[in-house]
Amino acid sequence: MLSRAGTSLVELIIALALGALVLGTAASSLLHQQRGARWAVASSGAEAQMRPLAQLLPGELASLDADAGDIGSGTASDSTLQLRAVVASSLSCDSAALVVTLVPDLPAGTPAGGVARPPVAGDSLWFYPNDSLGWQARHVVRVSRASVGCSLPASPASATYRLTLSAPASVPGATPLRVTRQERYVVYRASDGWWYLGARTWSSATSTFAAPQPIAGPFVRALPAGAITGFRYFDSLGAALVPNGANERAVARVRVSSIALVPSLAGSDSVRRDSADVSLERRGAF
Repeated sequence: MLSRAGTSLVELIIALALGALVLGTAASSLLHQQRGARWAVASSGAEAQMRPLAQLLPGELASLDADAGDIGSGTASDSTLQLRAVVASSLSCDSAALVVTLVPDLPAGTPAGGVARPPVAGDSLWFYPNDSLGWQARHVVRVSRASVGCSLPASPASATYRLTLSAPASVPGATPLRVTRQERYVVYRASDGWWYLGARTWSSATSTFAAPQPIAGPFVRALPAGAITGFRYFDSLGAALVPNGANERAVARVRVSSIALVPSLAGSDSVRRDSADVSLERRGAF
C-alpha cells in the first residue's frame, strides 16, 4: 500500500506567512503608486491653477505707470488691486475741441502701434501736454475708425482710432497719449469655500464693477506663519508699503503670491507657494 506525503502544520503556517508577506508588499507598492499618481496629478493641477496668477497678472501690471497714478488712491489692499490698465499707448495725430485722433496704423492693415485692445466708450484718454501740467484725463464717450494721414508726426494715410471726449482738450500733434480702462482684481471666497483670484470688469453703463469672474485657483487664503494669497506692495527702496489712500503713488513694486494645497506622498496635504514680483514703470512723460 502506497503512502502519500502530507503537509505539516508548520509548513502550512510558513506558506501562509510568506503569502501574506508577498500580498502585503504588493498592496503597499500599489498604494505607493496610487499616492504618487495622485500627487503628480495634484501637483500638475497646482501649477495650472497658479499659472494665471504668476504669469498673466504680472504681464498686466508691467504696463502700469506709477507716476501717472495707475494705482488709484484707496484702491489697493492685500486682497484687492484696482488699476488703470493701459489698452493703447500712442501719439496724437490731430485734435479738435472734443476729438482726438491717434497716429495711423503702420503698416496699413495692422493694429495701431501700441494698441493692445481696441479703445471703447467708457475708457479714459490721458494726454501729456507738458511737464508742468503732467498727465491730464478725459472720458471717452465714442470711438470710431477713420483713415487719415498725419503731418506731425509724419505718417501716410491709414486706419486709426478717433476718440470723442467728454470735455474739450488741447492735444496738439505728437502729444503722448494713453488710453486706460478700469480693472479690479480681487482675492475672494467662492460658494465652494475655496479662495480664487478673480477679475471684475467695469461697466460704464451701470458705473459699477461686475461680479468677479475666477481666473486662477482654488487657493488657500493664508497660512499660520503669515503667508497669504494676494498682493503685497513695496516702495522704491524695497521697504514693505501698506496702501493707505495717500501713498499709492509711492508703490514701486507689487508682489502677487498664491498658496495651493498639494497631497503629499505620505498621504497628508502639503502646500505649494508661488509668487511673482513686478516693478512698476516710472516713465514720466512717456
